Amino acid sequence: MTRKEQTGKRSLEHSGWIREKLSDPEKGTGNCIGNLDWIHWNYKTRRLILLEEKTHNAEYGTPGHNQWHKIFMETVMVPALEQYCPNHDIDFRGFHVIIFEGTCAKDGRIYLDNKEISEDELIRFYEGE
Repeated sequence: MTRKEQTGKRSLEHSGWIREKLSDPEKGTGNCIGNLDWIHWNYKTRRLILLEEKTHNAEYGTPGHNQWHKIFMETVMVPALEQYCPNHDIDFRGFHVIIFEGTCAKDGRIYLDNKEISEDELIRFYEGE
């Protein structure tokens, strides 16, 4: 079991500073700054999954909805990990997008890579089955 989440204890000051001072793709600086929502690493099986999470049926990777993030993940991160992982005994299961109709698996439909799945299927996905 993982430790209890410390919701509400993380400061958003640095995030705000980054967005104010550095993240400015409209002005042509080239700075696109974001985050990756989940890194699922099983150190015993050496299985690695990267996930972006969206709630309330939010879009991902379309113009105006983190398009640069999707392109970066697909053209830089995933190819780099696909090359690196086999040579280092890591079972890389890819980058995935999980979209919740509500806020989590308990309050609405779940979509994994645009395919509707059940909560049980989501658990099996995380467990590597």
